[in-house]
Amino acid sequence: MSTHLQHSAALVVGLCSHGLAVSRALQSGGVTVYGVEQNPDLPGAATNSIRRLFLVDSFADEQLVPALLDIRRQLSQYQQVVLFATNDNHVRCFGLQLQQLSAAFCISWADSCQAVLRLQKKSELELIARQNRLNYPKSAVLADIDSLKTQLAGFRYPVIIKPVQPLSSFKTQLAANLSELSAQLMQYSADLPILAQEYIAGGDTSLYFGALTLDHGSTVQAMAGRKLSSYPVARGQTTVAEVVDEPAVLALTEQFFAGFNLSGPVSLELKKAPDGSFWVIEPTVGRTDFWAELCIAAGFNQPLQEFQLALAQPLSIGPLNHNISWFDAERAPLSYWQAVWQQKSLRPYGKQAAFTFLRRSDLAPFFRACRNLLKRLSRKHL
Repeated sequence: MSTHLQHSAALVVGLCSHGLAVSRALQSGGVTVYGVEQNPDLPGAATNSIRRLFLVDSFADEQLVPALLDIRRQLSQYQQVVLFATNDNHVRCFGLQLQQLSAAFCISWADSCQAVLRLQKKSELELIARQNRLNYPKSAVLADIDSLKTQLAGFRYPVIIKPVQPLSSFKTQLAANLSELSAQLMQYSADLPILAQEYIAGGDTSLYFGALTLDHGSTVQAMAGRKLSSYPVARGQTTVAEVVDEPAVLALTEQFFAGFNLSGPVSLELKKAPDGSFWVIEPTVGRTDFWAELCIAAGFNQPLQEFQLALAQPLSIGPLNHNISWFDAERAPLSYWQAVWQQKSLRPYGKQAAFTFLRRSDLAPFFRACRNLLKRLSRKHL
């Protein structure tokens, strides 16, 4: 192990399947990894890729920040500890508390914190997309229900709604008319403000994403992917995805982030309309995306590059393997076997399969995930 790695470590906040992928990717690059989690029963909490798991009572900002600073004091043997977010709330927390946290930790995007916080706001995306000459669906931010008819005058239905704040009580909903939309807003009134958009037609396979590692705005490495399945269909979280060769997706992703001078991992989700045009859906900034394992399995080790950027080290860039598909065994545990059954092949989509939990060198998370699935199925049956 090189000298600089002996004096540095990584702290991954959250050991859901995404955090597990990040931890494993870092360890495979020779990094000493520690984890932070509030639920010790998660499959990711059983991984051998972390040296120690620190348990916290809550991920709420007011409790997480003091806990992280206390953990840093316990890791005083390291000159530098790089902090990793695994969801948008973590990114927002790190950005708002950057002064405290950056005194203790290294964060790859610290120099562009304000840009990251701005890009997190769904209410800012239409302006950013249009300034960068990209298609963006007709949109309105709804602060209340009373002015709904006025704000959406001239909108074409169906309309999709998304909470402006990350990790709210719902991800997306689709309304076929004004009456249906009004009922949905009543149901999710606690999540206001809510973004409403004209829905771009197309199923799961019309959803693409570009993943980049940036160094002060310059692309270090890039990969394009496509959703094959999501939940809810065509508007939810990715459950199956594949690497694709789509230069247009990468060009549009770079175009969207141009001018922000960002460092670290970013991605942009795009939807291909029936006429072949691409439309911006949403970016991810300050962290890798939920499907990071797809990139990692393809040879694009974004977490390791994020670590190296935070420490101003030379970046590890490997060849990209386009022959990879990824199956989310956390949200859709049977997705691989469903694809095998439908396509009558152990290589669905003709590609090598990567999985959320299964790894020969780290089997404990897989067995725990199987145990948890059996418990859920048993409760459902009972």
